[in-house]
Amino acid sequence: MKLHSRVLASLATTSLLALVACGGPASEEAVVATEETADAMEPYEPEAVVPTMAYAVLTPAEGMDVAATVTFTEGEGGVTVHGEVSGAEPGHHGFHLHEVGDCSSADFKSSGGHFNPAGVDHAGPEAATRHAGDWGNLTVGEDGTGTLTLTTDLLTVGEGEHSVVGRAVVLHGGEDDLESQPSGAAGPRIACGVVALGALPADDMGDMEEMADEAADSDATE
Repeated sequence: MKLHSRVLASLATTSLLALVACGGPASEEAVVATEETADAMEPYEPEAVVPTMAYAVLTPAEGMDVAATVTFTEGEGGVTVHGEVSGAEPGHHGFHLHEVGDCSSADFKSSGGHFNPAGVDHAGPEAATRHAGDWGNLTVGEDGTGTLTLTTDLLTVGEGEHSVVGRAVVLHGGEDDLESQPSGAAGPRIACGVVALGALPADDMGDMEEMADEAADSDATE
């Protein structure tokens, strides 16, 4: 018997006994019926908390064959950022969240600078003081693919001034030195994508897997 059903049955039985004690009528059938009614009631089960999610699909700069996706999952510990890249040059690539969700210019500078609502200096993702959009570097292997996963408490997916939604994710051609101001001297912006609310569409996940397989096959035949 569920806990709340027991409580309801107990209360119902107590009420009937009180009624009897006061001289009111109460049959055995009435007591049984009351207990059965309490047992039949469904227990309250709160809905599972669904993480808030967002994503970005990056478009490569002209002449580049880079593909990248980023997902954002907000949970109790903050926002987990997961990026996947294929078709990029091996090495370290600066990877950041930029303030403006606009990737319309050829050099992607329409996305503005790093997302920095606190107005502090640029630094690495482990620094106590850093841009909210400072993710450091994504490392690409010899097969042209790479991933980055980190959790940050400086961003949200839901509404608010720290929300990632409507901003831009930018992949740079060079390494972020984590020191130079204001952006780590990470070189040209080679891919850019605007963050949208929701889960990453299955088609984009499939495209990334296909590109990774093609890169691996190409590397194997060289």
